[in-house]
Amino acid sequence: MPRYVRPAHDEFVEAAIDAFGNRARVAVLSYVRQHGPCTRGDIASALSIAPPTTSNHLAALETAGLIVSAPARDMAKSGQWVRYSVVPARISELYEALGRELGQRII
Repeated sequence: MPRYVRPAHDEFVEAAIDAFGNRARVAVLSYVRQHGPCTRGDIASALSIAPPTTSNHLAALETAGLIVSAPARDMAKSGQWVRYSVVPARISELYEALGRELGQRII
């Protein structure tokens, strides 16, 4: 059985691969960037992704610092709508880190 390749990368490159290497996460980021702030339901409906799956992707993107929620997910009360927005500086930071790893000259 083949072994999975897991070369060591710095934390920025790993975060970029995790976020930008997943089609659904890229779609969520793109949607929130264009339509944000928006709710999980808005995103799930627009992208035809199940709400629990959308929630998992939002959690991963929030952990990576690519999106923020208001109110914070852990502070929201039951029934309260949480709205998500992108963090453009963090998207640029991870995008540039991935580019450097690939040997792309960043201007």
